[in-house]
Amino acid sequence: MIVYAIYIVSDDGRTLLSEHFQTPEGKTNEILFGGLVTALQSMATAVAHGEMKTIEIEGVSYHIRTFTFFRVVLVTNQVTTPENIIQILGHRFLNEYGDVLADWDSNLNTFLPFKETITEIVERFFAVDTSKSIDPLKKFTTADIFGLPHELHATALALLTLIEGTIAEISEESGEEKDKTHVNLETLQEMGYIGKKESKGEAIYFCAV
Repeated sequence: MIVYAIYIVSDDGRTLLSEHFQTPEGKTNEILFGGLVTALQSMATAVAHGEMKTIEIEGVSYHIRTFTFFRVVLVTNQVTTPENIIQILGHRFLNEYGDVLADWDSNLNTFLPFKETITEIVERFFAVDTSKSIDPLKKFTTADIFGLPHELHATALALLTLIEGTIAEISEESGEEKDKTHVNLETLQEMGYIGKKESKGEAIYFCAV
């Protein structure tokens, strides 16, 4: 599972804090986002007498959990709910800022130190795109591949087949030397077609399909 972003939204629809692990182009308008989440939750309560927990839009899933004065929204590439990380984030934020929220003066800078906590918790459990080079809504297709320079085709096709892999795995799939594969992967990453994450100290390249 790849985590793209975390939002903490007040119960009146204001985005208190966010942390992104994606391209700037992939970021959501935070003012509109906070209001939308709150409105949808209110509708779910009024119509279904329950809480909306996950929304999937174009292959991107928004997992939502409500805590006393706020909601945590975790944006991932999978519909499966990462319940553990949401609960940890929510309870940590409540422990640190629960008293502040009860009498908050609307200064968003109050919550900025929690960004480090978000990154530490997310990276402990899940992979994030360390390069921030891939937009989760940007699909990597066969048509895209054949619009690339010819020397990148084998590497790109191999990654599209594997979805994600190490340099060694992608090199084996493509039949090219590791050094050439590495150069090609870095080029594709710079072009914004693929992302790069770390797992146990090793680089993993991946694409959104």
